[in-house]
Amino acid sequence: MASTDEATLGRSLTLALGAEKVRTDEGSRHAYSTDASPCAVEPRAVVFAASEADVLAVLRVCRDLRIPLTPRASGTSLSGAAIGPGVVLDTTRFNRIIGFDATRQCVTVQPGILLAELNAYLAERGVRIAPDPGSQDLCRIGGMVGHNASGYRSVKYGQTRDHVLSLRVALLDGTVLTARDLMIDGREWKQATKQSPCLERVRAEIEGHREAILSSRRPIRKHSCGYDLATIADSLSRGIFPLAGLFVGSEGTLGIVTEVTLRVLPIPPRRVTVLLYLDRFGELGSLVADLLALSPSAMEAIDGASLDLIGREVHGVPAGAEVMLLVEFDEGDLDAVVATVVGTIASRYRLSRTADVAEDAQTQASLWKLRRSVFPTIIQRPGARKAWGFVEDPIVPRDRVPEFIEFLVGLTQRHATVAGIYGHIGDGNTHYRPLFDPTDPADFERMRALREEFDDAVLDRFHGAPSGEHGIGRLRAETLPRVWGREVYEVMRATKKAFDPQGLLNPGVLFSDAPWWASWGGLESRTPM
Repeated sequence: MASTDEATLGRSLTLALGAEKVRTDEGSRHAYSTDASPCAVEPRAVVFAASEADVLAVLRVCRDLRIPLTPRASGTSLSGAAIGPGVVLDTTRFNRIIGFDATRQCVTVQPGILLAELNAYLAERGVRIAPDPGSQDLCRIGGMVGHNASGYRSVKYGQTRDHVLSLRVALLDGTVLTARDLMIDGREWKQATKQSPCLERVRAEIEGHREAILSSRRPIRKHSCGYDLATIADSLSRGIFPLAGLFVGSEGTLGIVTEVTLRVLPIPPRRVTVLLYLDRFGELGSLVADLLALSPSAMEAIDGASLDLIGREVHGVPAGAEVMLLVEFDEGDLDAVVATVVGTIASRYRLSRTADVAEDAQTQASLWKLRRSVFPTIIQRPGARKAWGFVEDPIVPRDRVPEFIEFLVGLTQRHATVAGIYGHIGDGNTHYRPLFDPTDPADFERMRALREEFDDAVLDRFHGAPSGEHGIGRLRAETLPRVWGREVYEVMRATKKAFDPQGLLNPGVLFSDAPWWASWGGLESRTPM
């Protein structure tokens, strides 16, 4: 794949796109060699797509020259999925809102649109995109689709997959598919398979391994761990191929998304936010169960050690609190819900102080400030040891989260460090950030030992998965066969090969047996993300 010289590659891309959309200089290649993960892979060229025609032109060049191609939006990938060794395709100029349909309650956009910009547009119409990743001011719809992003309110609103109605996807061979639910015995499926014969091969592969795929399911509420074969297998049993769902969460390994139609939801007329501190960590599980019965729209937790890390006094955290729980409600009789929370439920537990309740936006923002500050505070912590993200997105059955957090506390202590432990407890999705200096050989060995113990516990003891929302990428690729089992993993590989027989689309992402540190680089000069 590297046989094409740099001059030929640059010339071919320039002829296809125009000089203003192509960068091959050292500065640009260096800038696009990293994303928000610890990984670093320098590309040979960076190109900027502003249209579907641009995407198809780049695909043609990469196909003809056998050059790898990696799609990229804002580069907020925490798993190393937005960097690659060949051409990086920047979609941030491909950012138009195509149309809003009030009758169907959906919006159609190009992949480079910022989530914050799109929601500002939709707010004027009284609706919004429900998934809200922590990077909501930076992330773009294309990246959300690629990673199947979720966020703070996933306990009620799920992941990006749950809101995608259809996609346009450019395949490596130049075909542009309209991806939506297709009846297998219908005219649209026949047209789609005529347009792209690989679809029939993928369908047959999934149906041929249906039993293994369905039995590979884990008792978790969501995941971002490869192709969602179980949902597809379920749908095929009803005669439907949910084609958009195959591409959501595929991390740029099957095709390039050029258009997204998303379901929109009304902005709740009222929200109530409640902040609780518990003196006893052991009460967290039962408190969460009590609150889940009231159908919250958000539920976030921070453990006591993390409260110490970010500074109790700065944020007004009670000295004796062993855990913080932030819960929000946006539907139903909210007055009755609040009365139940601060009265009936709170009376069963040992709170560090009286529950804080907020309804106005300003006070709610102040209650959310502590939760939103955890990540930026931890990654900017001074010292050689940093909160590098190499075990940061596990998900386990939500009734086992308190037990899992206790395991993480012990894991941190056994490997002689401190860590941030926080996340979407209503889903079972925890973010774990132990502090290490990977440039120190002794610390790096601690990281390797911790990662091994972590993977074994998540996958085997807790029956969870390594990524709830941030993707497999490069950081977790070696775990993918263990997540679903070898047979299902091979179905995923066969699906990849059907769409991308040359292996040019985002190589090294999802499918790799390289160790998690293989693509790390430049750590001394970087702030972890």
